[in-house]
Amino acid sequence: MNLTKTVQKTPIDVNLDLAGPVYQEEAHTTKSSPKYDEEHLWWEHLDLTQPLSRANFMFTLTQYPIVVVNFYAPWCHWCQRLEPAWEAATAAIHGKYPEGTDGRIRYAKVDCVAEAELCKEHFITGFPSLRVFRRAHDDIYVEGRHEHEAYTGDRTKEALEKFGDTLVLSAGQPHIKHDNLTAAPRVAGCNIAGFVLVKKVPGTLHFTARDEHHSFDHNWMNMTHVVHAFHFGTLPSLHKYYMLKRLHPMGLTKDWLDKLQEQRFYSLNPQHTHEHYLQVVRTTVQPLHGGRANSYDAYEYVAHSHTYISDQQPTAKFSYGLSPLQVVVKELPKHWYKFLTTTCAVIGGVFTVAGILDSMLYSTLSMARKVELGKQG
Repeated sequence: MNLTKTVQKTPIDVNLDLAGPVYQEEAHTTKSSPKYDEEHLWWEHLDLTQPLSRANFMFTLTQYPIVVVNFYAPWCHWCQRLEPAWEAATAAIHGKYPEGTDGRIRYAKVDCVAEAELCKEHFITGFPSLRVFRRAHDDIYVEGRHEHEAYTGDRTKEALEKFGDTLVLSAGQPHIKHDNLTAAPRVAGCNIAGFVLVKKVPGTLHFTARDEHHSFDHNWMNMTHVVHAFHFGTLPSLHKYYMLKRLHPMGLTKDWLDKLQEQRFYSLNPQHTHEHYLQVVRTTVQPLHGGRANSYDAYEYVAHSHTYISDQQPTAKFSYGLSPLQVVVKELPKHWYKFLTTTCAVIGGVFTVAGILDSMLYSTLSMARKVELGKQG
């Protein structure tokens, strides 16, 4: 299901404050997946270079105007797909621009399993991540927002080699943007807002990191989240809200339509998955006047939430089910004979109370008169 048209994503920082503009999907364009060389294809006579470590990482960055670093994880399928093309492109680039006579560019790699802390310091969460360091920095600024320069083009030997050729032209001119360069996010999370059209059958909404050509380290993912609003159906207008307030049998509490509103759920340990189970009941309120147009379907629900540690990728799940029962609250008119009987009952009650008061008053006066006559005798 493609939710890019009805759901907006906005980066946020660790304090849940907005950290950039709303992410907009480019109109009338389809994002193409990066191409790989055929599997099991390997080039002979490769000059394999050793991965960088913390000990020589900064030294390497300062020795070249441009360094392209492949942050990879050996267990990652896409890193394994990239490896032969990367090694071949590395050999080709270093052959064209040898360190002794040129030295303008260097292709390097970092094993994020062996150098986990180094990768965390550079905010690497997906593999493989190809970062471009100019003068020992990969910082760029997009609309005033601090991000990192990353390559997201095809991952074939030819494409990687061609990309290196274009970078060499700007070796002395940092911060020039090239094709297939995008800003790698340096933010703590994402604010998701919008709506999803679903059928009236049980289902689950999954919120997790996903990319067709990246793998993610589960230990670096934190699914702590705040639910600002989560409701089913449309919110009532002001007129219908007061109608509901008048007719709803249980009354309208603050969370009558949204039991998860402004609730926070924390991941205290790595690989925490959060699950929310929502049982939805449809309540139809039909006022006396206005017909169907003035009625309202309120989808109220009860929520049960829990968290657990999983070996799978952490996620936030919202599982919902629509109850087969429906509550119908219908306002009925009062007939004239009900008004007449009510009026008669009120009049009868008045006369009855008046008779009781008269009898009590008469008895009291009679007793007082007897007492007075007895004193005179």
